[in-house]
Amino acid sequence: MKKYLIGVGVWLAGLSLAVAQPAPTVMPLDKAVQLALQNNKAIKLADARTQAAEARSQEAKDRSLPQANASLAYSRYSLTGPFSLGAGGEALTIPAGAFNATIGGVTISKEVFGGFAEKSAEKSAELLAKASHLDAQRNRSELVYTVTDAYYNIVKLARSIGVIEQNIRQFEERERDANNLQKEGIVTANEVLKIQLQKNNLNLSRLQVEKARQTALYNFNLLVGLPDDQTISIDTTLVNPVSSLEPLNSFLTRAVQARPEVQANTLRVQSAEEMMRNTKSAKYPHLGVSTGYNYINPTANVFPTSGAFVSAWNVGAGLTYNIGSLYNLKGRLHTAQNNIDQANLQSQQQTDQIRSEVVTAYNNYQLALEQQNVIRTAVGQAVENYRLTESRFRNGLVGSTDLLEANSFLVQAQLNVINATVDAQLAYQRLLKATGNNLN
Repeated sequence: MKKYLIGVGVWLAGLSLAVAQPAPTVMPLDKAVQLALQNNKAIKLADARTQAAEARSQEAKDRSLPQANASLAYSRYSLTGPFSLGAGGEALTIPAGAFNATIGGVTISKEVFGGFAEKSAEKSAELLAKASHLDAQRNRSELVYTVTDAYYNIVKLARSIGVIEQNIRQFEERERDANNLQKEGIVTANEVLKIQLQKNNLNLSRLQVEKARQTALYNFNLLVGLPDDQTISIDTTLVNPVSSLEPLNSFLTRAVQARPEVQANTLRVQSAEEMMRNTKSAKYPHLGVSTGYNYINPTANVFPTSGAFVSAWNVGAGLTYNIGSLYNLKGRLHTAQNNIDQANLQSQQQTDQIRSEVVTAYNNYQLALEQQNVIRTAVGQAVENYRLTESRFRNGLVGSTDLLEANSFLVQAQLNVINATVDAQLAYQRLLKATGNNLN
């Protein structure tokens, strides 16, 4: 009776443990992409670069604001003789000897015209900040495709395991049939051994693919920012992608308009042109204005009493011209022009690369669709070939070698269907990325 109660207790404990550990919920692809965009370290680093570019833009704006300075100094003077400022009874007289003095002042200055230097520097920094935003968008597009590729790779491995396990079960049945046929003298022991060997090879393949799936899941957790020990389940449903495509020219036009790299390069060209204006600003005269307040207090008091100090307001304007700009700007102007040329060439090169990427992705996607049709036909042929070979094997008309060959063709065809469907999905995603639309 005690043994019975103990057995029931163990069974209930196992049942409660199974209930306490529910199966992991299925993570769809769109949720995985969302998690990666939120948690991926490379995206966070790109956002940090964008924030740094925005900070530099704000620094350029801050430099265009008026400059304000305040000063306060204390000194002790020893006059060698009396000092008098003014005449008659209104004169300010300081007798010979030592005295304390406090000098203070406030000055506000602003360059009114600096040859457009401030405006061009501010505009250049603003354009680079916008380009940095587009770079971050490009990184997000790359991450979306990377997550999609990793996701479908896991789907491919999981579906492949299913095909292998199905064939292992079939071989177990073939093994039992072969043993019965051996007893009846229809097949030899060698034929049975061949079937057993093939079943063991399939078990080895299943172990290898399973380990690859576990490794892919671990790396996938790191990619989307989940704990590396968290168990997730992937939706292994395979959906055929869009079979009808727009003309190639439509994708090329869309890519040149939508790709963030193209827009970022355009902004960098404009930024380089603004820096050229900034360099040329040295050729222009600079006009600045200022106003200030100063006082001199020949006492030890920081805030003197009325009539015990000298104070003055001042307002001024200054015009300066760097004569050296007539002959010492050639190198800087050449460098600025070279930067513009490089930015233009980089933009043109990037556009050519994008067009090439779109054409390659478009043709690869069409090839993937055509391969799917061929492979589906091959699967039907492999199924029929295996059915006929198995029937002949049961009747002792062919040996296990023919049966194993037919099964090998069938397994390969089934795996090819999985690979072709996944490859078509990835080819479609590459086409979307090439046109700059996989973030939508």
